[in-house]
Amino acid sequence: MKKTLILLLSLFLITGSLTAQEGSAGMAARFSGSAELTIPVKVWGEVVRPGIYDIPIGYDMLGALSVAGGPLNSAKLTNVKVLRGQRLDKDDPIVIYVDLERYIETADESLIPEIRKGDTIMVPPKFGKNFYQNFAALLAIAQSITIIAYYIDRVVEP
Repeated sequence: MKKTLILLLSLFLITGSLTAQEGSAGMAARFSGSAELTIPVKVWGEVVRPGIYDIPIGYDMLGALSVAGGPLNSAKLTNVKVLRGQRLDKDDPIVIYVDLERYIETADESLIPEIRKGDTIMVPPKFGKNFYQNFAALLAIAQSITIIAYYIDRVVEP
């Protein structure tokens, strides 16, 4: 009986601590499964797996992009944005523009910003991707109008 009570009490304490860790989204940093502190960061746009990630503290933008699977071939790497979730002072910029192609050419680490709690990384698409998507939509609309006009012309006689 005593062993059963101790076992139930242990299970209760373990599940209570797990629930407390899962509900700590508003905290400045969280523990990941490997006992390191992490911060929430959003990665949007032309990456393999866009979403919200718990990034280890001290990661830079390249580390966060790597966690999201890296950029797609359709990504415009010359104009990646980091939207700051928090300013450290009033002169701290809200939006940071990063030219990853320049980094790839020069390996200049100073071009890559460190990621902070609440940051959002936005990887935009290349011009051609949006152009072809919009062109395909316009083509579908034009085809629909042509079909409707054809049937109206057949049904309504002059």
